[in-house]
Parts: sequence; C-alpha cells; structure tokens
Amino acid sequence: MKILSEFLWGTFDDVSARVRSDVPSFRLVNEAGGLPMATCGFGIPCGCGALGDRALPCGPLIRADRCVGTMWDDDVATYCCLAGVLPPDLNAPRGAQAAAIFPEMESLLAEAGMTFAHVVRTWLYIDRVCEWYGEFNAARSAFFESRNVFNTFLPASTGIGSANLDGAAITAGAIAVKPKDGRVKAEIVESPLQAPAMAYRSSFSRAAEILWPDRRLLFVSGTASIEPNSHEVAFVGDIEKQVDCTMKAVYAILESRGYGWADVSRAIVYLKEPSFRTAWQAWLAARGLPGDFAAETVCDVCRDEWLFEIELDASR
Repeated sequence: MKILSEFLWGTFDDVSARVRSDVPSFRLVNEAGGLPMATCGFGIPCGCGALGDRALPCGPLIRADRCVGTMWDDDVATYCCLAGVLPPDLNAPRGAQAAAIFPEMESLLAEAGMTFAHVVRTWLYIDRVCEWYGEFNAARSAFFESRNVFNTFLPASTGIGSANLDGAAITAGAIAVKPKDGRVKAEIVESPLQAPAMAYRSSFSRAAEILWPDRRLLFVSGTASIEPNSHEVAFVGDIEKQVDCTMKAVYAILESRGYGWADVSRAIVYLKEPSFRTAWQAWLAARGLPGDFAAETVCDVCRDEWLFEIELDASR
C-alpha cells in the first residue's frame, strides 16, 4: 500500500510539524478536488478498482466549485462516493458545523437519487477531536434519530482527529449503495471481541459488508484497543499491547465473514505519535505481513488514551 506524496492532511503548519519522521501525512482530498485514496479500493471508475470495467460513466457532485463526490451505475446498483464535504458555514461554532455536515451530505446524496439510508460507510475528519468528540457524536446521533438511520442501516465509520486545509471544524466522506433489485445487499457486521459501538452511544457499526452476486466487500470501521464487552480503553499507555489488541479485534471481524489478512484491499493506520510506528512495524514483521500493509499517518484518535487505530476493507 503506497502513499501518494501529493496528499497533504492538515493545515500547512500542522503538516510541516508532523512530517518529522518517515511516517507520512496525507489530506482527505487533494487541492484539485480529486477523490481520496480512502475510496480507491472500493472501485471508483477511475482505474483503481474492480468495478471500473463494468461501471457506467460517473457524474460529479459539485459544491462551491469543488468536486466533492461522484456517482455511477452498474447493472445491479447505483453508487455514490462523497469526499471532502464541508459544512456550509466554516465560521459557525464547531458544534453547528457538525450538525450541518450531515444535511449537507444528505443533499448531495439526493442529487444521486439516494437518502442517508443508502450510506454504508462514512469518514469524519474532526479538527481537535479530543476536545469535542462528545459534542460531535451528539450531533451525529441527533441527525440519525431524525432520519431513522438506527432502524434502517447504521453505517460503518471512522471518526478521527485531523485539521484540514479548508479550516473547517469537520470534513466528511461517505460511500452509498442503492440496489436496483435483490442481487446486491448490504449487511451490518458486529465485532466478536468488542461491544457494539451503540452500547456506549457512538453512532456507527463495527463493520458493514456489501454482497454482490459474484463478490463481497467488507468495510471495517476505525478500530482501536477496547476492553472486551466494554467501552473502556484497553492497555492505556502501552502501544505494543494496544496494537495487538486492536489487530486481534479486526481479525476476528474478518474471520467471522470468511476473510483473512490476504483479502485486505485497503488499510489506513492512525498513529498518535510518529515513534509508535516502530511497534506497528514490529507487529507486522512478527506475522510475516509486509511493512506497507497499510497507509500510515499521525493524528489524534477520539480519546487521548488511544495510541493506535486502523480501518480497512477486505474483498473476495
């Protein structure tokens, strides 16, 4: 998994401060408005995925002269990918920006003929996340309640700490799938080793899977080190044990749906400090996995005690 050097994630000063080791940092979308590497394993029809050969030409979704998404079709479903979506008012208080980002995503989905019920995966990049994650999560839950998301499809998600070059309190992305018939469906996947996130009022699923007639794709949400059947941080202050605990939880999700490490098509690792890369690389080496198994970046996870998080996709 290679990093594209043109992806810069954070304010210019922030990026300069972080690039002080061999752990690269990258931005959600590039300055030209291109789609993020976070989506490339899914099959955007731009030559980087399995759907490209059979998908119909895509249509861009534009906000304020920026491309913030694309939509396309194949013979079984309509798809929409959003990336770098911003709140309408970047000067609003951050709680208001969080409350506004979801209706903004909803309006873009409507242009693709979809509702939030079709969303299977979201990314929420939150500036200074540890300061106001509770406020953000309350805004997300309120929107989900108002749209009945909890009773339709609760998407997989990553909520991670990152500034952005636009100066927003939050920027977002999503993948949505609207089946044309019964040949494609989406299913929520629980974690065998972790309690459902909703058990501690965090509004996402541990994983979500899309099933086509000839293939499957699993989205594993951003996952960190949690005590079994709890929401407490496991192994506070111990990066080696946090990495191992997290990866055991991720593998249990993969294994529960018949996947293994060889099926991983895209992964991003979030490290709280550049020095923590040593523990991550040692974990990979001990299991014979390549050092570039995942893209890597340095940022805050949503609790100060978490030192490591990973998200990934797997396909078969």
